[in-house]
Amino acid sequence: MEYRRMGRSDLKLSEISLGCWVMGGDYWGGADDNESIGAILEAVENGINFFDTAEIYGRGRSELVLGKALKGRRHEVYISSKVWKSNMRYKDVFKACEESLKRLGTDYIDIYFIHYPNDEVDIEETMSAMLELKKQGKIREIGLSNFSRKQMEEALKIGRFEVIQPCYSLLWRFIEEDIIPFCIEHEIGIVIYSPLAQGILTGKFTKDWTFKEGDGRKNVPLFEKGRFEECLDVAEGLKPYAERHGKTQGQVAINWAISQPGITSAIVGARNARQVRENVGASGWKLTDSELAETDRLGRKVTDKLPKFETFFSKRIINE
Repeated sequence: MEYRRMGRSDLKLSEISLGCWVMGGDYWGGADDNESIGAILEAVENGINFFDTAEIYGRGRSELVLGKALKGRRHEVYISSKVWKSNMRYKDVFKACEESLKRLGTDYIDIYFIHYPNDEVDIEETMSAMLELKKQGKIREIGLSNFSRKQMEEALKIGRFEVIQPCYSLLWRFIEEDIIPFCIEHEIGIVIYSPLAQGILTGKFTKDWTFKEGDGRKNVPLFEKGRFEECLDVAEGLKPYAERHGKTQGQVAINWAISQPGITSAIVGARNARQVRENVGASGWKLTDSELAETDRLGRKVTDKLPKFETFFSKRIINE
């Protein structure tokens, strides 16, 4: 496992980190707390030192599970959580942070993200609260998640943040145009989520796949009929690279993502220890320059045709 400095901070994050959304049990079709704890402990044992959660994941359940699993090992890891849209007024940010701290069983959060922009609350109000939390030592660094370049520029006028958390994968490339260059220019870390496009790039889906009750992925743009099948063709196209390196398609997809300029860490979800071990297998080796270029072109068979969606989860198209 390699470790990369995040922005100008003194935090060095593992290039692969553990996403704990699935542990909330409210989007991915349920979760088993014991399996979740096993996944967290397996991650620590395999060199993962960064764990990402949010107050909205299972309405606090993910934070509770993460706090329980890391009891006695808090000093070994970095934890990030996120404040949800409904809590972005000045006083509400403090209350949300205190409740997250309580659930996590810690007295500080390493990275506290503004989960999404909120058009009804001025960014100055939310950022002012975040800066005060940092001053108090309740959080170490401020992060933004799902912000556009313009929104990032507005936030930076108010105060420094060290990291952005956008969606990025072979099948979702919008940040390459303006966000990655902005972050490189301003020395801002980039921790990406969904490098496997919520499982599409693992190669485990079939074109006649049926989602379980409660699995929210069926409503995501990439999973729409027609587009989903094209995405699966990209996953199939990763097979020769996987076989060449003795890896899985998912490991190739993650390796491609962490090989891109400006990327600090890839947040990859897992619901059990086995999945963690598979994710970790994306580290410790490299795709060649020619393989990176070839897989890049493979992904563009989908991304070059994609309209610009508001977010990975929204079907609203931005017309620019």
